[in-house]
Amino acid sequence: MRIGNTYFKIYELVLAALSFLTLAALTIWLLIRWNSIPDIIPTHFGVSGEADATGGKGNIWILPGLGWIIWITFTVLDFFPGAWNVRGLGEIRSEAGKAKALSMTRTFLEVIKLLIVLLFAYLTVNQVNGTGPSALFLPLVIFLLMAVGYVLGRLGWISQKEKGFISRYCVNVAVPCNCLVG
Repeated sequence: MRIGNTYFKIYELVLAALSFLTLAALTIWLLIRWNSIPDIIPTHFGVSGEADATGGKGNIWILPGLGWIIWITFTVLDFFPGAWNVRGLGEIRSEAGKAKALSMTRTFLEVIKLLIVLLFAYLTVNQVNGTGPSALFLPLVIFLLMAVGYVLGRLGWISQKEKGFISRYCVNVAVPCNCLVG
């Protein structure tokens, strides 16, 4: 699908819509619940899950505000792929190869945007409810980020190897690999 001069895949638009709807729902939920939120809320939780810092209820808007800033920034960047630092893009010979590399980078940005929004929504809901994140929260977030990076990196390497795209590096991997063709 084309929006302006930029081509988007349907799943990229779905990911962008999911992150937008999550942020919008969180904002509306906070506005509806505003009068029932206590005047003092926990603002930080220790390793044990106990609140170790508190603040006014206005602090509840920090994570949703950051989420909107990140969402808007990433969405604007979607329309300026020339601003991305895609490693090895200049060495890809075919236009199809360049388009594939940019599409994979856009997909990665959309997935990261969605994960950040989900993370901020989860933390905000916990903050409103006065509970800390579960003990598995941090390991799960780290695992998800690593898994997304690995899967997209592998897909890029396989695609380059199968289609013969020239690149000194596999997609977004800082170590030279054996994906040079020809």
